[in-house]
Amino acid sequence: MLAAHAPLIPELETALRRIAADRHDETVRRMAAFFVAGAAHFNELHVRLFDRILGRLIAGMEGPALVDLARSLAPIANAPPDVIRRLARDDDIAVAGPVAMQSSRLDEEDLIDIAHTKSQAHLFAMSLRPVVSEVVTDILIDRGDRDVARNLAMNRQAQFSPDGMAALIRRAAHDAVLAEKLKQRHDLSAQVLPPVPLVSPIDVRQPVVALAAPEIDALDKHAMEAPRDIGEATDPEAPRSVHGPQRDGLPDETQVLDFARSGRVSELIAALALSCDVSVEVVQWLMTSDSRDAALILCQAAGLSRSTAQAILATGSPVGERAAPGHAEPDFCRLSPMTAGRIVGFCSAWYGELRAAG
Repeated sequence: MLAAHAPLIPELETALRRIAADRHDETVRRMAAFFVAGAAHFNELHVRLFDRILGRLIAGMEGPALVDLARSLAPIANAPPDVIRRLARDDDIAVAGPVAMQSSRLDEEDLIDIAHTKSQAHLFAMSLRPVVSEVVTDILIDRGDRDVARNLAMNRQAQFSPDGMAALIRRAAHDAVLAEKLKQRHDLSAQVLPPVPLVSPIDVRQPVVALAAPEIDALDKHAMEAPRDIGEATDPEAPRSVHGPQRDGLPDETQVLDFARSGRVSELIAALALSCDVSVEVVQWLMTSDSRDAALILCQAAGLSRSTAQAILATGSPVGERAAPGHAEPDFCRLSPMTAGRIVGFCSAWYGELRAAG
């Protein structure tokens, strides 16, 4: 036990105080080298003793010797914990950087404190750690600059909370490089992507929205164009006639199918708008898209069946005129309603911005 060695501590500290100033740095280097060479064989008692001695030696110390100490101890799994914490909080990033980036001796509480209190250089080093927990990435995204955010996006072992990922994607709306790095993450799918309003310039909007799902690529060209006017204006009374018997007031599928089969396009568009919680204008815009996927995504977001989707594709819209109904099923099956709803939400945000900019 450490208590058995207690009588040695005063003698050691007396000896340490007698070390000449011009030999102080060399003593630290030799002590560190001795520890690193034997670290694999030291037990916790030995480590604590080194922690006490090295901690005493480096009190008030700075300069190259401290940098060398940080570099040598950072990769050691059982490095003296108090010394590691001291090094990680050093204001000199040459000292703190190697430890903040590598040391497994820093626990989550240490990392949270450093992330809250230290410089952007410290946050940058932490963003490169082999593993970064959700709690820590939340702070790094909130406090970190552009380079910290980009590093986190590139760090395949970084973990993100839903709120953290939403914040990172919002930042990507103004940073095309960050958006491209996020697209390369294997753990980012449409199923976990939070709904994020797009407020970005057009030149970076495309890579951000492509995060939603591969299927949205088919809509990119259409969405980057200014919204076109629709030849036939929707009947303003149409929304009043499409509310069904459901408790939420949304039209049921029987109504939607009847609108499609009877050619009541105004009511059909109004029903899709209500079901997808977007404006009538957005539905009109997507229904006249050059991509047949747009109409299919609307149907999927509305929770409609394949047969109803086929009827909608055959309504005489530009999409319907180019596609045989039998082609709807393969495309329709590849999106979940949740994914489709998110894509429609993105498209709705696009539409509003493009109208405002036009």
